[in-house]
Amino acid sequence: MKKLYYLLIMIWCSTIFSAQAQTVIKGTVYGAADELPVPGAAVVPSGNTNQGTVTDMDGNFSLEVSDRSGTLTISFIGMQSQTLDYDGNAELKVYLEESLLDMDEVVMIGYGTSRRENLTSSVSSVSGLDKINSRPVTNLNDFLQGSVPGVTVLQQGGDPSQEGLIVIRGIGSLSDERPLTVVDGMPYYGPPINPNDIESVSILKDASAAAIYGAQAASGVIVIKTKEGAYGKPVVTFDVYSGIQQASNLPTPLNAQQQADVYNLAADNAGAARQAAHDASQNPWGQVTRTNWMEEIFRSASVHSANVNISGASETANYMGSFGYLNKEGLLQGTEFERYAFRLKTDFHLSDKVTIGENIYFTRSNSVGTNSSSSYSGSIISALYMPSAAPVYDENGVFHGVVPYELSQFAGTYGDVYNPMGLLLRPTSNNPVSNLNSNTYLNYEIIPGLSFRSTFSYNLNMTNSKQFNPRIPELGRTNLQNYLYQGNSNTQRWIWDNQVSFQRRFGLHDLNVTAVYSSQFTKSESYFQEGRGFSSEEPFNQYMSNAEEFLTPTTGVYEDALTSAIGRVMYNYDDKYFIAGSVRRDETSRLAIQNQSSVFPAVSGAWKISGEDFFNAPSVNILKLRASWGQIGNINSVGYYSFDVPLGTQTVILGQDASLDYRAVYANRQSNPDLKWEISESTNIGLDAGLFNNKIDLTLDYFIKTTKGMILPGLEDLHQGTTAADVNGGEVRNSGLEFSAGYFTQVGEFNIAARGNFSVINNELINLDGYNKSNIDFIAHSDEVRSTLYPYRSEVGQSLYSTFLVPYEGIFQNQAEIDAHVKDGTLIQPNAQPGDFKFTDVNDDGKITDEDKVFMESYLPDFTYGFNLSLDYKRFDLSMILQGVAGVKVFNGYKYTALNASQSGYNLDNRVLDAWTPENTDTDIPRLSTKDDNRNFGTASSWYLEEASYLRMKNLTIGYTLPQQLLQKVGKDSSLRVYFSTENLFTITKYSGMDPEVGGKGMDVGRYPLPKTFTAGLSLTL
Repeated sequence: MKKLYYLLIMIWCSTIFSAQAQTVIKGTVYGAADELPVPGAAVVPSGNTNQGTVTDMDGNFSLEVSDRSGTLTISFIGMQSQTLDYDGNAELKVYLEESLLDMDEVVMIGYGTSRRENLTSSVSSVSGLDKINSRPVTNLNDFLQGSVPGVTVLQQGGDPSQEGLIVIRGIGSLSDERPLTVVDGMPYYGPPINPNDIESVSILKDASAAAIYGAQAASGVIVIKTKEGAYGKPVVTFDVYSGIQQASNLPTPLNAQQQADVYNLAADNAGAARQAAHDASQNPWGQVTRTNWMEEIFRSASVHSANVNISGASETANYMGSFGYLNKEGLLQGTEFERYAFRLKTDFHLSDKVTIGENIYFTRSNSVGTNSSSSYSGSIISALYMPSAAPVYDENGVFHGVVPYELSQFAGTYGDVYNPMGLLLRPTSNNPVSNLNSNTYLNYEIIPGLSFRSTFSYNLNMTNSKQFNPRIPELGRTNLQNYLYQGNSNTQRWIWDNQVSFQRRFGLHDLNVTAVYSSQFTKSESYFQEGRGFSSEEPFNQYMSNAEEFLTPTTGVYEDALTSAIGRVMYNYDDKYFIAGSVRRDETSRLAIQNQSSVFPAVSGAWKISGEDFFNAPSVNILKLRASWGQIGNINSVGYYSFDVPLGTQTVILGQDASLDYRAVYANRQSNPDLKWEISESTNIGLDAGLFNNKIDLTLDYFIKTTKGMILPGLEDLHQGTTAADVNGGEVRNSGLEFSAGYFTQVGEFNIAARGNFSVINNELINLDGYNKSNIDFIAHSDEVRSTLYPYRSEVGQSLYSTFLVPYEGIFQNQAEIDAHVKDGTLIQPNAQPGDFKFTDVNDDGKITDEDKVFMESYLPDFTYGFNLSLDYKRFDLSMILQGVAGVKVFNGYKYTALNASQSGYNLDNRVLDAWTPENTDTDIPRLSTKDDNRNFGTASSWYLEEASYLRMKNLTIGYTLPQQLLQKVGKDSSLRVYFSTENLFTITKYSGMDPEVGGKGMDVGRYPLPKTFTAGLSLTL
């Protein structure tokens, strides 16, 4: 770092000694189409954003620069940038052409910006953000789906309390892989940003681009710039929409008579006695259908959003204030999400050299979700289990059980199932989250081209949760205890960045040097309490002090510190040859002292072939070759005290009469002081092209992203009796290809913009070196279905979380086929009957066991793609997004109980009516039986694995902007756009479940589906 500081001092000194008299450049900027002045256009000398200015209301500008000659870049959103030469004092007239594609676009990178055509690393800009206020998206994650190659959003279903997980260029770790979010130059750890506040988004995908953010950027970086005021009078914008959400492709349970008939047939096939509850003469109540439980728990849910934005700027100040409100009901009864968001952003130019500013963002949200991932008590699976004969409420208006109390002798026949409406509506739940994020900065231009910026960020997150679960008296899964769960957490984080930037052009040489020292500190504390035994369940009694029994409270506390020193140099010669390099030293409190710090380098370069004299292809405007390499440490994979020996506490019974309770302290897990940083290393080769006056742009990238020293829980040493410590135990490689293409043109009054992208990713576990000393080359994952099916394993040479299953060959159609399935004259499946599954004896040992499992495909997509289309004609606009994935396999664990009559008597999916019989052999559903002797369902087989590739109409929006003359009475420059929008209009897939986007690792036991959404709204600008 000393060398870097010396370099900056030398540059500063040389600049002072070579300083010349100030040169004044004046001019006016016009739009080429209408020749009207363009207010708010940026005027930047030689790419130096710290020395630039903006045009006034009449399009005029005046700028003092230190160099007598050089270049000016004039840019404005939606217009082609121009770079002009100047020599001495000058007065210019500049005409900007309209553009749908601008290779001169300024994109956000780490701690700065860059012209798109000067990028040396893999950075993608998100298009279509001007329409984000027309879509009912809760957060940016929903908007990103299908927009950027190499970026996959793993939706966690349609639960309004959950948000999708963004994965950039594949999964490289078993730990937290969430990308770092940077908002207006500072890392951001709060709740999702209000989409209406977002102006632009860049995705830093390779290590060279993200390395400057170091320890938290191993999974990529999402750089967000929020809106700010434009020069001129205050502008007020109102954005409002309302709509309805609907579920589709829901399963259909058996009606009451069908359930009785199915279980009677299953008993006959098993050679067992029929149950009295399914005998119409003994239990006529059980033959009458009273409820379609799927129709009861799902609803047409509303969504409402309102946003107000006030912004403006003068020569000395810039301001923006916004308020947003969102209320979104869930598709399932009782679920919802509500958010209030407020932002205030200002910049003040105290002098030509000093600028200060602040950005305050406050949100208050409350969400109520539900569990749809449990195969025992998930809300949707419970609606399948519940008998159709049961009503929702009894004659007293309370939730009904599986049978009336007077028929309690039949209750056991229907299984231990919750009333699903009671499961959703009975608990009283409140989960408010308040978050305050504040950034303040000071920017001082020391001399032209050399500036200092100090930014301080503070984030306060306060979470409260309170849920009261009343007694469940009805027959089924009865529970006569009531519970109150209450907890809170408080997390404070501050970040202080101090940055020195130097940018100067010397003839054909363009140099940009950045040095940053960053420090951050986090302190968090949480408390959780459970109380039981409330005599009254009225709201006024649902407080912890009214409990009869208090469980031992649990607390959590941690402190976390990270300091970083960063240096980066970007240089280009003659706008043809580009090179950039960065070094970052991170030091964390999460590791033992000897391993706390590490250095992570990155380097990248580019060659603009189209700038060479020998290049003569009029149809090719830009042709650039890029290459990059870099390393980043992944702090997110390291526990806060991973190197230490955490202690646990437990209540024990001691004393002669076993009547005394004592708190015992014990070593909870083993320590590992040798734990080191998990490192993400990536190599990227890319090609950028702009064709036919930049009407077509192409980007192609090939990458290899390798995670080294992967941190994962080690294997337990049973001799010590404690949980194993984390270890550096493996290497994961993601390699792939990304491609995007855009086409932009004008045909008469039609503006057409189309963009498509695809990416291919291959994920592989290279080794597990360091995982253990027993030569075990796999990780057995604990994900399961009803403690019976364990379908996932990560093994060297395979993808992470690959499915590990017994091959399913089909259904035995007759006894002869069973007799032919032998090993050395012995039946391989001796308990099989016609209609049962045939499995492959992979290891040829004459029986079907877990030893016959083989690796199959995973939920990680082999191929992702998206297509965006935007059309404008006069005042009409239309936009469309198609998004899809291929090579995706979902483990459909829903079938384990939904089609299995050998469980606890639960109701089943009506697809069992197509189960195998001697008369119905063209099916893949085995024969009905109350016994699973052949383990048709109890075997984790490839029968559960389903193709879940899909093509989805993610969004379709149609809008109309009213003629301005109709709004003259409202305001001279006002505009009004009305629109209609749909989300998830249709999905083309072979998957038999409700929704192919099941999230997680790809296990579906009745996951909350994504809704179809229909909204109408308006955007008014005054």
